Amino acid sequence: MMEFTFKSSSSFTDAITFVAAHAKGSIAPIHKYLLLQIAENGVLSVQATNGGFFATRMTKMDSFSGTGSICVDAAKFNAIVHSMPVDATATVKFSSDGNKLSGVVQAGRSRFQLVCLSADEFPQPEICNNTSRFSIQSSDLLPTLTRLNRMAPANDCRPTLNSICVELDDTRAVVVASDGLRLAKGEFPISSISGDVRGHQLLIPKQQVQQIISMTKMGCELVVLFDASRLAIICPVHGWKLQFSLLEGKYPNWQRVIPNPSGHGWADLGVDREYFISCLERAKILADGRKQTVRFQVQAGEITISSKNEGSDEGATEIVPCKMPLGLERVSAIFNVGYLVDALRGLSGAIVNLTIDTSEQNSAVLMRSETDITALQVLAQVKA
Repeated sequence: MMEFTFKSSSSFTDAITFVAAHAKGSIAPIHKYLLLQIAENGVLSVQATNGGFFATRMTKMDSFSGTGSICVDAAKFNAIVHSMPVDATATVKFSSDGNKLSGVVQAGRSRFQLVCLSADEFPQPEICNNTSRFSIQSSDLLPTLTRLNRMAPANDCRPTLNSICVELDDTRAVVVASDGLRLAKGEFPISSISGDVRGHQLLIPKQQVQQIISMTKMGCELVVLFDASRLAIICPVHGWKLQFSLLEGKYPNWQRVIPNPSGHGWADLGVDREYFISCLERAKILADGRKQTVRFQVQAGEITISSKNEGSDEGATEIVPCKMPLGLERVSAIFNVGYLVDALRGLSGAIVNLTIDTSEQNSAVLMRSETDITALQVLAQVKA
């Protein structure tokens, strides 16, 4: 039927590892299998799916005979491939005997026989129709998705919030995530645009965002194709492709959530980001276990952070130097300390500006980095 050889520590073993991680059988048994396909030019395609997400990796086989396709158990095949001794050469041979399909992996005196399934049982992804496309650099995409993914909830009753929203124009992608209490925004440039891109809103499910992060490496160009319901990401350099369904619906009006710091009452507080985080982490130790809140008192160029364990005399105090406007007398605020630390870690640079409306009680805080003006975080206060 088909046969090929491979060496341990090769592009083939990398491909199997890469794709097998995405073979999940929670919906159907076939999802625990890999689809292997060999073309006439010796290119091997390895594909896995969890039902809605398809991962494909291509690799060139130096020695092969026959073409075709077959399904093998992902976990078993991956374990066998990686059990080979260093620099060993193994032969993989698939054959059929009537309705029975089998595979044999042999290296030296080691021999493994596997029961296989027909490729016809493996589901195929829907093809993007009327496809629009653009290119992005992984060095732009990865940091942005990593920062924003922690803000998107996994099981919110509002389905569209279980995603990262990507809004496109002619030169950039604006990326937003929110769980209703906090919001993060970033953006990155896009190029090589083809088709209708401007004005489109793509809702990428949180689970698929995590898959993209885990599979993407820095330093390569990615090609993105999409239509009204599906999206595909291709990495030509490393020979992989991801395909999945977009969430239906329209993302909430996130721009309305971002404070507009104009007029009387707004104050900008500049703090050392890393030092601020370390102070918050220490204050968190004795914060109330249920509420996890810290209180701010801003006065005379300092932020006094205090936490208290309700029902006891335990508490902690930290003092953080800050830059503040002349004439500002005092600012008080209460935040969830975990959310605040997440927001600060979602920004870059040494100095972060916290913008808050001192004239309005329980005003949300707007956080921006001095080095990246395109990124911001918004966090609602906790009511006292």
